[in-house]
Amino acid sequence: MPARLLKVIHTQRPGLTALTALVSLWCLLLLNVPLWSHLSTIRPVHNAQDAAFLASFFLLAGLVTHLFLTPLTLIRPLAKPLLALVLVLAASASYFVDVYGVLIDKVMIRNVLETDATESVELFTGRMLLQVGVFGILPALLLLSMPVTLKSWRSELRDRGIALMLTIAGVGVVAGFFYQDHASLLRNHRELRHMLVPVNFIAGLGSHVGDKFQPTLPYTRVGMDAKRVVSAANQKPVLVVFVLGETARAANFSLGGYPRPTNPALSRVKDLIYFPEVTSCGTSTAISVPCLFSDMGRAGFDAEEARARDNLIDIALRAGLEVQWYGNNTDCKGVCRSVPERRVDRAQHPQACIEDRPCLDGALFDDFFRSLSDIRRDRFTVIHTLGSHGPGYHLRYPAEFEQFKPACREVDFEKCSTEEIINAYDNTLLYDDHLLAKTIDQLTAISDRVDVAMLYVSDHGESLGENGLFLHALPYAIAPETQTHVPMIFWASPGFVQRVAVEPTCARERSRATVSHDHIFHTLLDLLEIQSVAKRRELTIFADCHAQAD
Repeated sequence: MPARLLKVIHTQRPGLTALTALVSLWCLLLLNVPLWSHLSTIRPVHNAQDAAFLASFFLLAGLVTHLFLTPLTLIRPLAKPLLALVLVLAASASYFVDVYGVLIDKVMIRNVLETDATESVELFTGRMLLQVGVFGILPALLLLSMPVTLKSWRSELRDRGIALMLTIAGVGVVAGFFYQDHASLLRNHRELRHMLVPVNFIAGLGSHVGDKFQPTLPYTRVGMDAKRVVSAANQKPVLVVFVLGETARAANFSLGGYPRPTNPALSRVKDLIYFPEVTSCGTSTAISVPCLFSDMGRAGFDAEEARARDNLIDIALRAGLEVQWYGNNTDCKGVCRSVPERRVDRAQHPQACIEDRPCLDGALFDDFFRSLSDIRRDRFTVIHTLGSHGPGYHLRYPAEFEQFKPACREVDFEKCSTEEIINAYDNTLLYDDHLLAKTIDQLTAISDRVDVAMLYVSDHGESLGENGLFLHALPYAIAPETQTHVPMIFWASPGFVQRVAVEPTCARERSRATVSHDHIFHTLLDLLEIQSVAKRRELTIFADCHAQAD
């Protein structure tokens, strides 16, 4: 039927307004199946009134789609190429909404644009290429070859005026009969606005570009009074290691009660403190990483403002610390702009860096371990891992850590059961557990000459099939807890505990409190013995423990 419809359309030489309407209809009927399926679930048809409401929703979605596409045809030579591009992108967006339950907004657009090619290639599956080819590329090629009637500007202006009036009239009719229904539905199910293809990615891209073209913000200095407060009795250098995890969710940490032994090595570490109630600043790396290194907090965080503002790295450098950043993730999201990012040299780690895959995190930790032999002054080290980044969970750990079987060894989740996907994900946590425990062993080995501590927290969580959702990056307001509830761990050597005066019993009591990424900036300033007006006591996790130790 679609092929016959396209053939008829191809011979009719439509004008640009009609062509835009046809592209809108194609997207509405064939590329929004996930939206219609979800809508039928949350608003099933029981009677004629329900059917009329769904028809009004379809009409409203069509009018909005046409309204978003119309500006793309204002410049005639670009009209067909831009509409063709929309078809390809819309088919791609439809695939990710359908398969992974992804919702597309400004933050998701930022994630896509900031993801490197090595990570992106994992998402290209046979099913995706087939679906995008059939529903995106083929109709786009047909559209490009389609003869179009180019009317005079007066005729085109008249057509657009009629279309605009019909759109306004249509919206008015829908609002007149079903305003309360639509308002209630969209208020209670905000995910719907992020599912409508291509409106979702056009609006998201527009917002992202708008942010980029905002006037350059004046740079804000933070913590200009920062200074180290180190007792003369402390003769040894200090090392604070902050391991920034990727996509680890608290729900699957056995330290927090998960029935599977995903943390066997860490569970044997003496004096380890686990925080069971920690929430993230965002549901994606692009938001969480700059947020937790800033003093802005989740409620006040703005990504563009953060780029023009001092962060924890800047303050640590100002206070005189040696700062290192080891990165195996896409990049540091602008946080490490003041220090060089130490990346894995693939040639030195042939077993951990196979073909075009991202290197295993073990290579990054090995590079860090080599740096421990030469600590001459106080140091702050950040290790930014690739962790449990999906969908290629099976690519994140060596073969010997595939303990939970059968594990999904595909990036196309359609080829695996949910159990197999969870098995692969849990194997990534098992590997993380090994690396973190090994880090503590390495730090313990130098604790006779260096006062050492390690703080670990994940940037965000992950969905593993709950309610049909996979991966992460849903808008925070509607994200499930699995994407915002993250694990956090703290360990310190006896020398560090005595030096910074973190009373162990008190620290364990504090670990039971509900904390968030908002606490990280202030707590790390505290652990690094930095005094500044930028440090807020109420957000410093161990502040009360110092008082008890004094």
